[in-house]
Amino acid sequence: MEQKIGEDAGGQEVSNDLSLPEPTLYPKFSVQVRGWENDITEEVTEFAQVILAETYDISRYLDLSRLESIVIGADYREALESVNEASAQPTAAPTSNEYGQGAAMARHVMRDDEIWSVVVIWTPLVRQIADKDHELHKFALHIFFHELVHVDDLRLFSRTYPGGWKAAKPRDGRDLYLQSIVNPCQSEYSAQRRSAWVDPEAGFELLNMLEKVLLDVDNQVREERLKYRLHGDMDVLWPIVFERLTFLFQCLGYGLGHADWAINARGDDPERANRYERRLNELAELPSGWLLADCRKAVQPFFEMENWSGMEVFDPLIEVAEKLLNQYGMFTSASGDGIYVDMPYTGLHDL
Repeated sequence: MEQKIGEDAGGQEVSNDLSLPEPTLYPKFSVQVRGWENDITEEVTEFAQVILAETYDISRYLDLSRLESIVIGADYREALESVNEASAQPTAAPTSNEYGQGAAMARHVMRDDEIWSVVVIWTPLVRQIADKDHELHKFALHIFFHELVHVDDLRLFSRTYPGGWKAAKPRDGRDLYLQSIVNPCQSEYSAQRRSAWVDPEAGFELLNMLEKVLLDVDNQVREERLKYRLHGDMDVLWPIVFERLTFLFQCLGYGLGHADWAINARGDDPERANRYERRLNELAELPSGWLLADCRKAVQPFFEMENWSGMEVFDPLIEVAEKLLNQYGMFTSASGDGIYVDMPYTGLHDL
């Protein structure tokens, strides 16, 4: 079963309170529901209209003028592929590793040489978004709002980058690779910090995952470094390190963003803020715990910006990534359009 409704569809009441900010939602925005748990058309229509109404109201506070559609799919990968086919853009692979499977994404699509967004979400994540009494309601609304913040952040970039978004280019191949590693940190920090109010306690689970990832990645990279000493092929080692560190920086963004919201909202709940601070202090004691303070500082220029000034805003985060790589005995430099990774052998102690 498939259902699609547009922004001008009736049925679900939306607020027209003149005291509220004007909605920014694209007039031709649509909601597409792909697959459903039964054959009751009315259920699908009602659900799609709830998603439409929520998006319309949220667009009063986030810039959703370049949100083309939201696709809710029972088969998440099929839903992603449907966006890929429509946009003729490669489908970004959702997170898939031992920590879980990604099931929500704000996809970038090109329309008339402009960047637009299509949000794709696995149906079970937002199924209870309309039932405020359901135990999963906060979880559903949080996921939903989080993805729409990504849309808003992309619009800030495309609207304010000096010379237009096409002018946003890394200095060289090294910056290209290292920006790719650290970008999830700033992106998820913003989306999580701006959406944490929906489900304030959810951040503790994210910090628990961050603790495991901090420990696991440290061990995984050191194991791969030892294997490299035997096979000597950087083309084997670097993709593994790249993937592991990218996920680590993503987790740092999730956990730090949520914790920083709670700490900055101390006036609303001092005890909760104290619990988040204590948890961050515990993580800071880990071997790679220094990453928390360094990343928190490095993401602030992104979070506080009202207009993009240039790609140099990535430099502090890139310095953090380079510092971590150096800790693993890896040193990077530009090599044409690519990156050169040097890993000198200095003795048994660096294994």
